[in-house]
Amino acid sequence: MNPLGSKPSSFEFYKKYLGITSPHKHQVDMWEAIRASNFPILLKAPTGSGKTEAVIAPYLSQFIEKNFFIAPRLIYVLPMRVLVNNIAKRIQDYTKQISPDISVKVQHGDVPASPFFISDIVVTTLDQFLYGFARASHQVGRHIDMPAGSIASSLVVFDEAHMYRDEFTFSIMRALMEILYRSNIPFVLMGATIPESLEESLFENIPLSNDQKVIGDVESRAQIQISIEQTALYNKNGGVSISDELLEKIKSKKTLIVLNQVNRAQKIYRFLKDSLNLNDSNIVLLHSRFTQKDRREHEKKGVSLLPHKENGRLVVPEDNGIVVSTQVLEAGIDFSAELLLTELAPADSLIQRAGRCARYQGEKGEMVIFSLDDDGGYLPYKREHLRNALNWLQNNEDFDIRNFKEVCKFVNETLDYKTNDFEAADTLLDLYECVLYSDIEPTNIQIRKGKPIRLLVLDIPEGNTDKARKCIVDTLAKISADELRDNLIDSDIHVAWGLISNKNNPIQWEIQWKYNPEKKSNEPSVIYLGKKNENESKEQKDQDDPTIAPYKIYILNRNYYKPDRGIEIDASWVI
Repeated sequence: MNPLGSKPSSFEFYKKYLGITSPHKHQVDMWEAIRASNFPILLKAPTGSGKTEAVIAPYLSQFIEKNFFIAPRLIYVLPMRVLVNNIAKRIQDYTKQISPDISVKVQHGDVPASPFFISDIVVTTLDQFLYGFARASHQVGRHIDMPAGSIASSLVVFDEAHMYRDEFTFSIMRALMEILYRSNIPFVLMGATIPESLEESLFENIPLSNDQKVIGDVESRAQIQISIEQTALYNKNGGVSISDELLEKIKSKKTLIVLNQVNRAQKIYRFLKDSLNLNDSNIVLLHSRFTQKDRREHEKKGVSLLPHKENGRLVVPEDNGIVVSTQVLEAGIDFSAELLLTELAPADSLIQRAGRCARYQGEKGEMVIFSLDDDGGYLPYKREHLRNALNWLQNNEDFDIRNFKEVCKFVNETLDYKTNDFEAADTLLDLYECVLYSDIEPTNIQIRKGKPIRLLVLDIPEGNTDKARKCIVDTLAKISADELRDNLIDSDIHVAWGLISNKNNPIQWEIQWKYNPEKKSNEPSVIYLGKKNENESKEQKDQDDPTIAPYKIYILNRNYYKPDRGIEIDASWVI
């Protein structure tokens, strides 16, 4: 027992406060590196090996010692909102073992609980972190300098760094990291599948010695048998290539099936549901085109269908279940399938998907990788990354996907993720200008080249536009902010372009909120976008539609949305 104010060892702290009796070597190494302020630090360790605990433990030890010599607060930066919510809950469970007064807040577009970044621990997305630093956040009013000031007194953690995948966003990360380094702000970069090309690119202007690199090599007693099918799981002619033998396996095992595109995931889901005569209790579909409420329910159901852990104990459902998903499951969903069917993907995605099969010690699993039709089926990835992965796997038949050294070799030899030097330099200048010219609110800062939009799923009455407008306004006046948020779909502008060009006109309305000075409140204004001309040429439909602009909210007619399948229309390949 350690009295409050003493210095616990890493083993004592992990056992008493995190419930981990034998921390891994990389967790102990991170404890020593962070407490020695040996920043910046790069951590590479296998999926599910406790990277989050490796950075949280030394930070939280400050509360025991009452000495904040590392940093008074911690900002944990992630690529996706679903990851933010999961990690925040995990951290909160740990902080409760130390003190109820440690504040853990989520900061992203849906839950702006800490726009000033002044909580003890803030779990956020990269875009929110960037907007806070660059003084571009609209959630802080006139206090635009406070987030940057909070960041300056924090330990910053960039987790799952590989998941951004595009050079533009990597360039943003590089610029931020260089500013943090030059400002003597401590930071950690970590992930399971960061290729050497990305590591070298991000740290090109930041010295990183070998003792600042922590590599985890956790021995796994779980086994996965890998096989490759030469056919496509779903081919361009509308056929499903699941043999009768494999279909019998799916019926008898707890199964996860991962596809690269939403429309193909929907079609496999419907095929299995019909061919196996399944009811809704035995199968679930996960992808990005669900409302927030439905997505939460589907993720919860997906976890319940497969073996998972609750309060540190393994829970194995009695009945067999099937989860059909896109890449969204790569982000923080903790379950373990016996059988994994997946479309070919880049090495890092395959590793993340394999992390959801035979995930726990002592389990055995089977992973079947299906090839793709050469018709754009490789999107949203780069074609060469898929070809590299397939060639490597075919030339390394004895590959052990649970051996981290072999995993690193697979990633390093097939992926060439890196920043764009010119974009990184431009971004660095833009960020410096945001700080230097602090009387001007920046307008040229963005995190991705793709633009986000939001779709609100509502019932739209048949009839004239005046009747529809009144119905929409009345509905918006009655529902609460939480109900409104529950019916929103966060999406990419390409999806909206695909929807608005559809002859069935699933999108005809835009919502804008305008401030009413008399009522001192924001009120909805509904704008009619018109109907698409059914005689419009294919060339016109393929063009970007100027009717749809980024960062806005559009109404999706509920007739084109199903709670179990999401948006029904094949709007775009974008996930």
